[in-house]
Amino acid sequence: MGDKYFSVLQTVSLPTLLTLPHKHTGTSPTGFVVRTNETVSSFPFTVCSLQFVKANEEPMGTNPNDVIVDYSAKDGDLETLLYNLYELYREKHLESTGNSQKRYKYKNTLPPRKIIIPCLGRKENLIPTLKRLQTIDPPIEGYRPQICIVEHSPFPDLEMIATEYKCEYLWIFLDPRDNTLPVGQFNKALCYDKAFLFGSPAEWYLFHDNDVLVPRDFWNRLDKNVERAKTKFIQPYTHRSLLNTVPEIAQRLRENVDLADQGLTEEMIFPIVAGAPGGSLYLHRERYLEVGGHDPNYFWGYGPEDKLFFEKVKLIEPIAYADDPPIEMIHLWHETAAVQNPFRFQMDWFVHIFLYTKPPSEKKEMMKNKRLLLEDILQDIENQGYNRSLH
Repeated sequence: MGDKYFSVLQTVSLPTLLTLPHKHTGTSPTGFVVRTNETVSSFPFTVCSLQFVKANEEPMGTNPNDVIVDYSAKDGDLETLLYNLYELYREKHLESTGNSQKRYKYKNTLPPRKIIIPCLGRKENLIPTLKRLQTIDPPIEGYRPQICIVEHSPFPDLEMIATEYKCEYLWIFLDPRDNTLPVGQFNKALCYDKAFLFGSPAEWYLFHDNDVLVPRDFWNRLDKNVERAKTKFIQPYTHRSLLNTVPEIAQRLRENVDLADQGLTEEMIFPIVAGAPGGSLYLHRERYLEVGGHDPNYFWGYGPEDKLFFEKVKLIEPIAYADDPPIEMIHLWHETAAVQNPFRFQMDWFVHIFLYTKPPSEKKEMMKNKRLLLEDILQDIENQGYNRSLH
Protein backbone atom coordinates (compact mmCIF):
# COMPACT_ATOMS: atom_id res chain seq x y z
CA MET A 1 0.00 0.00 0.00
CA GLY A 2 2.88 2.37 0.76
CA ASP A 3 4.34 1.94 -2.71
CA LYS A 4 0.94 2.69 -4.24
CA TYR A 5 0.57 5.91 -2.25
CA PHE A 6 3.96 7.17 -3.33
CA SER A 7 3.29 6.14 -6.92
CA VAL A 8 0.08 8.21 -6.82
CA LEU A 9 2.07 11.20 -5.55
CA GLN A 10 4.39 10.88 -8.54
CA THR A 11 1.47 11.11 -10.99
CA VAL A 12 -0.29 14.10 -9.38
CA SER A 13 0.25 17.42 -11.11
CA LEU A 14 -0.33 20.15 -8.52
CA PRO A 15 -0.98 22.91 -11.11
CA THR A 16 -3.57 20.66 -12.79
CA LEU A 17 -5.16 19.84 -9.43
CA LEU A 18 -5.46 23.49 -8.41
CA THR A 19 -6.96 24.55 -11.74
CA LEU A 20 -9.50 21.72 -12.05
CA PRO A 21 -12.85 22.87 -13.48
CA HIS A 22 -15.27 24.11 -10.87
CA LYS A 23 -18.57 25.91 -10.59
CA HIS A 24 -18.50 29.22 -8.79
CA THR A 25 -21.22 31.67 -7.84
CA GLY A 26 -20.79 34.78 -5.77
CA THR A 27 -22.99 36.86 -3.54
CA SER A 28 -25.39 39.58 -4.55
CA PRO A 29 -24.32 43.12 -3.67
CA THR A 30 -24.87 44.16 -0.06
CA GLY A 31 -25.94 47.57 -1.33
CA PHE A 32 -25.76 49.97 -4.28
CA VAL A 33 -24.31 53.47 -4.35
CA VAL A 34 -25.39 55.21 -7.55
CA ARG A 35 -23.22 58.13 -8.70
CA THR A 36 -25.13 60.29 -11.12
CA ASN A 37 -26.07 63.84 -12.07
CA GLU A 38 -29.28 62.65 -13.70
CA THR A 39 -32.71 63.31 -12.24
CA VAL A 40 -34.03 59.87 -11.35
CA SER A 41 -37.67 59.12 -10.63
CA SER A 42 -38.21 57.24 -7.37
CA PHE A 43 -38.94 53.51 -7.51
CA PRO A 44 -39.35 50.74 -4.93
CA PHE A 45 -36.12 48.82 -4.33
CA THR A 46 -36.04 46.36 -1.45
CA VAL A 47 -33.41 43.71 -2.29
CA CYS A 48 -30.58 45.72 -0.70
CA SER A 49 -29.73 49.25 0.39
CA LEU A 50 -29.70 52.01 -2.23
CA GLN A 51 -28.00 55.40 -1.98
CA PHE A 52 -27.39 58.27 -4.40
CA VAL A 53 -24.50 60.72 -4.62
CA LYS A 54 -23.39 63.21 -7.25
CA ALA A 55 -21.21 61.85 -10.03
CA ASN A 56 -18.10 63.58 -8.69
CA GLU A 57 -18.69 62.66 -5.02
CA GLU A 58 -17.08 59.87 -3.04
CA PRO A 59 -19.39 56.89 -2.41
CA MET A 60 -20.94 56.63 1.04
CA GLY A 61 -20.84 53.58 3.30
CA THR A 62 -18.13 51.10 4.25
CA ASN A 63 -19.17 47.57 3.27
CA PRO A 64 -16.58 46.33 0.73
CA ASN A 65 -19.23 44.26 -1.10
CA ASP A 66 -21.42 47.28 -1.86
CA VAL A 67 -21.43 48.01 -5.59
CA ILE A 68 -20.74 51.51 -6.89
CA VAL A 69 -22.62 52.32 -10.10
CA ASP A 70 -21.74 55.22 -12.39
CA TYR A 71 -25.06 55.96 -14.08
CA SER A 72 -26.21 58.16 -16.93
CA ALA A 73 -29.37 58.14 -19.05
CA LYS A 74 -27.60 56.25 -21.86
CA ASP A 75 -27.47 53.22 -19.53
CA GLY A 76 -31.24 52.86 -19.78
CA ASP A 77 -33.76 52.45 -17.00
CA LEU A 78 -31.94 52.55 -13.65
CA GLU A 79 -34.33 50.21 -11.84
CA THR A 80 -33.87 47.53 -14.50
CA LEU A 81 -30.12 48.07 -14.49
CA LEU A 82 -29.84 47.58 -10.73
CA TYR A 83 -31.93 44.42 -10.67
CA ASN A 84 -29.83 42.99 -13.51
CA LEU A 85 -26.60 43.88 -11.72
CA TYR A 86 -27.89 42.36 -8.50
CA GLU A 87 -28.31 38.96 -10.16
CA LEU A 88 -25.26 39.27 -12.43
CA TYR A 89 -22.80 39.83 -9.59
CA ARG A 90 -23.99 36.66 -7.87
CA GLU A 91 -24.34 34.39 -10.90
CA LYS A 92 -21.00 35.30 -12.49
CA HIS A 93 -19.11 36.17 -9.32
CA LEU A 94 -18.18 39.52 -10.78
CA GLU A 95 -16.09 42.20 -9.16
CA SER A 96 -16.86 44.85 -11.79
CA THR A 97 -18.69 45.61 -15.02
CA GLY A 98 -18.31 48.44 -17.50
CA ASN A 99 -20.00 50.99 -15.25
CA SER A 100 -19.97 49.37 -11.79
CA GLN A 101 -17.51 47.88 -9.32
CA LYS A 102 -17.44 46.52 -5.81
CA ARG A 103 -16.25 48.99 -3.20
CA TYR A 104 -13.05 47.06 -2.49
CA LYS A 105 -12.15 47.30 -6.18
CA TYR A 106 -12.98 51.00 -6.22
CA LYS A 107 -10.88 51.63 -3.11
CA ASN A 108 -8.17 49.17 -4.21
CA THR A 109 -8.25 47.57 -0.75
CA LEU A 110 -9.13 44.09 0.46
CA PRO A 111 -12.14 43.28 2.64
CA PRO A 112 -10.80 42.82 6.19
CA ARG A 113 -11.86 39.18 6.61
CA LYS A 114 -13.66 36.20 5.12
CA ILE A 115 -14.88 32.74 6.22
CA ILE A 116 -14.12 29.59 4.20
CA ILE A 117 -16.16 26.44 4.97
CA PRO A 118 -15.25 23.18 3.18
CA CYS A 119 -18.10 20.67 2.83
CA LEU A 120 -19.12 17.19 1.82
CA GLY A 121 -22.72 16.62 2.88
CA ARG A 122 -23.69 17.11 6.56
CA LYS A 123 -26.38 19.70 5.84
CA GLU A 124 -27.75 19.09 9.32
CA ASN A 125 -24.59 20.61 10.80
CA LEU A 126 -23.82 23.19 8.12
CA ILE A 127 -27.15 25.01 8.49
CA PRO A 128 -26.83 25.72 12.25
CA THR A 129 -23.19 26.71 11.69
CA LEU A 130 -24.28 29.26 9.07
CA LYS A 131 -27.13 30.52 11.26
CA ARG A 132 -24.73 31.06 14.11
CA LEU A 133 -22.11 32.89 12.03
CA GLN A 134 -24.79 35.19 10.61
CA THR A 135 -26.40 36.07 13.95
CA ILE A 136 -23.42 36.63 16.26
CA ASP A 137 -22.14 40.14 16.97
CA PRO A 138 -20.44 41.62 13.90
CA PRO A 139 -16.73 42.49 14.07
CA ILE A 140 -15.42 46.00 14.68
CA GLU A 141 -15.89 47.06 11.04
CA GLY A 142 -19.66 46.83 11.59
CA TYR A 143 -20.67 44.21 9.02
CA ARG A 144 -20.32 40.44 8.99
CA PRO A 145 -17.65 38.79 6.83
CA GLN A 146 -18.57 37.08 3.61
CA ILE A 147 -18.88 33.30 3.87
CA CYS A 148 -17.70 30.98 1.11
CA ILE A 149 -19.00 27.40 1.04
CA VAL A 150 -16.62 25.09 -0.86
CA GLU A 151 -18.30 21.80 -1.71
CA HIS A 152 -16.23 18.84 -2.91
CA SER A 153 -18.80 16.22 -3.85
CA PRO A 154 -20.22 14.24 -6.78
CA PHE A 155 -23.12 16.72 -7.11
CA PRO A 156 -23.62 20.39 -6.11
CA ASP A 157 -26.04 19.54 -3.32
CA LEU A 158 -25.36 22.63 -1.18
CA GLU A 159 -25.81 25.33 -3.82
CA MET A 160 -29.37 26.17 -2.73
CA ILE A 161 -28.25 26.48 0.89
CA ALA A 162 -25.46 28.83 -0.19
CA THR A 163 -27.99 30.96 -2.05
CA GLU A 164 -30.43 30.97 0.86
CA TYR A 165 -27.78 32.13 3.31
CA LYS A 166 -26.22 34.56 0.80
CA CYS A 167 -22.90 32.73 0.71
CA GLU A 168 -20.33 32.61 -2.03
CA TYR A 169 -20.28 29.07 -3.43
CA LEU A 170 -17.64 26.94 -5.13
CA TRP A 171 -18.26 23.34 -6.22
CA ILE A 172 -15.46 20.92 -7.14
CA PHE A 173 -16.41 17.60 -8.69
CA LEU A 174 -15.54 14.55 -6.55
CA ASP A 175 -15.11 11.43 -8.67
CA PRO A 176 -15.99 8.47 -6.40
CA ARG A 177 -14.78 5.81 -8.84
CA ASP A 178 -11.25 5.70 -7.35
CA ASN A 179 -10.74 6.75 -3.74
CA THR A 180 -6.96 6.43 -4.08
CA LEU A 181 -6.84 9.70 -6.06
CA PRO A 182 -6.82 13.25 -4.59
CA VAL A 183 -10.24 13.92 -6.16
CA GLY A 184 -11.65 10.49 -5.29
CA GLN A 185 -12.32 11.38 -1.65
CA PHE A 186 -13.20 14.64 0.07
CA ASN A 187 -10.09 16.83 -0.12
CA LYS A 188 -10.24 19.62 2.47
CA ALA A 189 -6.83 20.95 1.48
CA LEU A 190 -8.01 21.33 -2.12
CA CYS A 191 -11.12 23.19 -0.92
CA TYR A 192 -8.96 25.68 0.99
CA ASP A 193 -6.48 26.29 -1.82
CA LYS A 194 -9.18 26.65 -4.48
CA ALA A 195 -11.19 29.08 -2.33
CA PHE A 196 -8.08 31.16 -1.70
CA LEU A 197 -7.22 31.28 -5.40
CA PHE A 198 -10.61 31.65 -7.06
CA GLY A 199 -12.82 33.17 -4.38
CA SER A 200 -13.15 36.87 -3.70
CA PRO A 201 -10.08 38.09 -1.78
CA ALA A 202 -9.71 39.21 1.83
CA GLU A 203 -7.00 40.32 4.21
CA TRP A 204 -7.71 37.68 6.89
CA TYR A 205 -9.29 34.21 6.49
CA LEU A 206 -11.15 32.01 8.94
CA PHE A 207 -10.83 28.44 7.62
CA HIS A 208 -13.67 26.83 9.52
CA ASP A 209 -15.24 23.35 9.66
CA ASN A 210 -18.93 23.07 8.79
CA ASP A 211 -19.94 21.73 12.21
CA VAL A 212 -18.44 24.23 14.65
CA LEU A 213 -20.39 26.92 16.55
CA VAL A 214 -18.64 30.07 17.77
CA PRO A 215 -19.51 32.28 20.78
CA ARG A 216 -21.65 35.36 20.27
CA ASP A 217 -18.79 37.80 20.87
CA PHE A 218 -16.36 35.71 18.81
CA TRP A 219 -14.94 38.49 16.63
CA ASN A 220 -14.29 40.79 19.56
CA ARG A 221 -12.47 38.06 21.46
CA LEU A 222 -10.56 36.95 18.40
CA ASP A 223 -9.31 40.47 17.62
CA LYS A 224 -8.11 40.87 21.20
CA ASN A 225 -6.16 37.61 20.97
CA VAL A 226 -4.56 38.58 17.66
CA GLU A 227 -3.58 41.97 19.05
CA ARG A 228 -2.17 40.43 22.24
CA ALA A 229 -0.14 37.81 20.36
CA LYS A 230 1.01 40.16 17.57
CA THR A 231 0.55 37.28 15.15
CA LYS A 232 -0.53 36.51 11.59
CA PHE A 233 -1.75 33.01 12.50
CA ILE A 234 -3.79 31.83 15.46
CA GLN A 235 -5.73 28.77 16.51
CA PRO A 236 -8.95 30.64 17.36
CA TYR A 237 -10.18 28.50 20.25
CA THR A 238 -9.14 27.66 23.82
CA HIS A 239 -8.10 24.33 25.41
CA ARG A 240 -6.23 23.32 22.19
CA SER A 241 -9.50 21.52 21.57
CA LEU A 242 -13.07 22.05 20.50
CA LEU A 243 -15.87 21.25 22.93
CA ASN A 244 -17.11 17.98 21.43
CA THR A 245 -20.80 17.60 22.24
CA VAL A 246 -22.52 14.32 23.01
CA PRO A 247 -25.22 13.34 20.45
CA GLU A 248 -28.25 14.56 22.42
CA ILE A 249 -26.77 18.02 23.03
CA ALA A 250 -25.69 18.32 19.41
CA GLN A 251 -29.27 17.71 18.33
CA ARG A 252 -30.62 20.36 20.71
CA LEU A 253 -28.13 22.87 19.32
CA ARG A 254 -29.16 22.03 15.76
CA GLU A 255 -32.74 22.83 16.70
CA ASN A 256 -31.81 26.08 18.47
CA VAL A 257 -28.30 27.47 18.00
CA ASP A 258 -28.97 30.20 20.57
CA LEU A 259 -28.62 27.54 23.25
CA ALA A 260 -24.88 27.92 22.65
CA ASP A 261 -25.11 31.18 24.64
CA GLN A 262 -26.04 29.26 27.78
CA GLY A 263 -22.73 27.40 28.01
CA LEU A 264 -22.05 23.67 28.30
CA THR A 265 -21.61 21.57 31.41
CA GLU A 266 -19.26 18.59 31.72
CA GLU A 267 -21.94 16.00 31.04
CA MET A 268 -22.81 17.70 27.74
CA ILE A 269 -19.40 17.13 26.16
CA PHE A 270 -16.84 14.39 25.79
CA PRO A 271 -13.65 14.74 27.87
CA ILE A 272 -11.35 17.44 26.51
CA VAL A 273 -8.19 16.10 24.86
CA ALA A 274 -5.78 18.88 23.97
CA GLY A 275 -3.76 18.88 20.78
CA ALA A 276 -6.20 19.21 17.87
CA PRO A 277 -4.62 21.22 15.02
CA GLY A 278 -7.80 21.62 12.95
CA GLY A 279 -11.43 22.65 13.25
CA SER A 280 -10.79 26.34 12.75
CA LEU A 281 -7.76 28.39 11.67
CA TYR A 282 -7.42 32.18 11.42
CA LEU A 283 -4.60 33.73 9.45
CA HIS A 284 -3.50 36.63 7.33
CA ARG A 285 -3.48 36.36 3.55
CA GLU A 286 0.29 36.89 3.43
CA ARG A 287 0.87 34.07 5.91
CA TYR A 288 -1.18 31.65 3.79
CA LEU A 289 1.00 32.46 0.80
CA GLU A 290 4.19 32.30 2.82
CA VAL A 291 3.58 28.72 3.99
CA GLY A 292 2.45 27.70 0.50
CA GLY A 293 -1.17 27.13 1.45
CA HIS A 294 -2.38 23.59 2.08
CA ASP A 295 -1.17 20.43 0.34
CA PRO A 296 -3.99 18.75 -1.64
CA ASN A 297 -1.48 16.69 -3.62
CA TYR A 298 -0.31 14.91 -0.43
CA PHE A 299 -3.48 14.56 1.66
CA TRP A 300 -7.07 13.64 0.85
CA GLY A 301 -9.84 11.82 2.65
CA TYR A 302 -9.51 11.78 6.44
CA GLY A 303 -5.88 12.88 6.64
CA PRO A 304 -3.33 14.95 8.57
CA GLU A 305 -3.42 18.07 6.38
CA ASP A 306 -3.94 20.39 9.36
CA LYS A 307 -0.96 18.91 11.21
CA LEU A 308 1.41 19.61 8.32
CA PHE A 309 -0.02 23.11 7.94
CA PHE A 310 0.78 23.79 11.61
CA GLU A 311 4.32 22.56 11.17
CA LYS A 312 4.86 24.85 8.18
CA VAL A 313 3.60 27.83 10.17
CA LYS A 314 6.02 26.95 12.99
CA LEU A 315 8.91 27.48 10.56
CA ILE A 316 7.85 31.13 10.34
CA GLU A 317 6.39 32.00 13.75
CA PRO A 318 5.32 30.28 16.98
CA ILE A 319 1.73 29.05 17.03
CA ALA A 320 -0.53 31.51 18.84
CA TYR A 321 -3.58 30.33 20.77
CA ALA A 322 -6.83 32.07 21.73
CA ASP A 323 -6.41 31.85 25.50
CA ASP A 324 -6.77 35.47 26.67
CA PRO A 325 -9.61 36.16 26.39
CA PRO A 326 -10.70 32.51 26.04
CA ILE A 327 -12.78 31.37 23.07
CA GLU A 328 -14.75 28.14 23.40
CA MET A 329 -15.98 26.61 20.14
CA ILE A 330 -18.63 23.90 20.11
CA HIS A 331 -18.30 20.91 17.81
CA LEU A 332 -21.58 19.27 16.77
CA TRP A 333 -21.36 15.52 17.09
CA HIS A 334 -21.65 13.42 13.92
CA GLU A 335 -20.92 9.86 12.96
CA THR A 336 -17.46 9.05 11.69
CA ALA A 337 -17.13 9.43 7.93
CA ALA A 338 -18.20 6.25 6.15
CA VAL A 339 -15.31 6.37 3.65
CA GLN A 340 -12.06 5.22 5.21
CA ASN A 341 -8.81 6.54 3.80
CA PRO A 342 -6.71 3.64 2.45
CA PHE A 343 -3.59 5.80 2.70
CA ARG A 344 -4.03 7.25 6.19
CA PHE A 345 -0.98 5.46 7.61
CA GLN A 346 1.19 6.54 4.68
CA MET A 347 0.01 10.14 5.00
CA ASP A 348 0.92 10.15 8.69
CA TRP A 349 4.33 8.77 7.73
CA PHE A 350 4.72 11.56 5.15
CA VAL A 351 4.19 14.14 7.90
CA HIS A 352 6.72 12.26 10.07
CA ILE A 353 9.27 12.47 7.25
CA PHE A 354 8.62 16.18 6.86
CA LEU A 355 9.00 16.80 10.59
CA TYR A 356 12.02 14.73 11.46
CA THR A 357 14.13 14.03 8.40
CA LYS A 358 14.00 17.14 6.22
CA PRO A 359 16.23 20.09 7.20
CA PRO A 360 14.50 23.46 7.66
CA SER A 361 16.08 24.79 4.47
CA GLU A 362 14.47 22.02 2.42
CA LYS A 363 11.10 22.54 4.08
CA LYS A 364 11.22 26.27 3.37
CA GLU A 365 12.20 25.62 -0.23
CA MET A 366 9.14 23.40 -0.60
CA MET A 367 6.97 26.17 0.84
CA LYS A 368 8.58 28.77 -1.43
CA ASN A 369 7.92 26.71 -4.56
CA LYS A 370 4.26 26.28 -3.62
CA ARG A 371 3.96 30.01 -2.93
CA LEU A 372 5.34 30.80 -6.38
CA LEU A 373 2.77 28.47 -7.93
CA LEU A 374 -0.09 30.11 -6.01
CA GLU A 375 1.13 33.56 -7.04
CA ASP A 376 1.44 32.50 -10.68
CA ILE A 377 -2.15 31.22 -10.72
CA LEU A 378 -3.38 34.41 -9.03
CA GLN A 379 -1.55 36.46 -11.65
CA ASP A 380 -3.05 34.40 -14.47
CA ILE A 381 -6.52 34.98 -13.03
CA GLU A 382 -5.87 38.72 -12.91
CA ASN A 383 -4.43 38.84 -16.43
CA GLN A 384 -7.28 36.86 -17.97
CA GLY A 385 -10.01 38.85 -16.27
CA TYR A 386 -11.27 35.52 -14.97
CA ASN A 387 -14.97 35.71 -14.05
CA ARG A 388 -14.72 32.76 -11.63
CA SER A 389 -17.68 30.86 -13.06
CA LEU A 390 -17.60 27.33 -14.48
CA HIS A 391 -14.53 26.99 -16.68
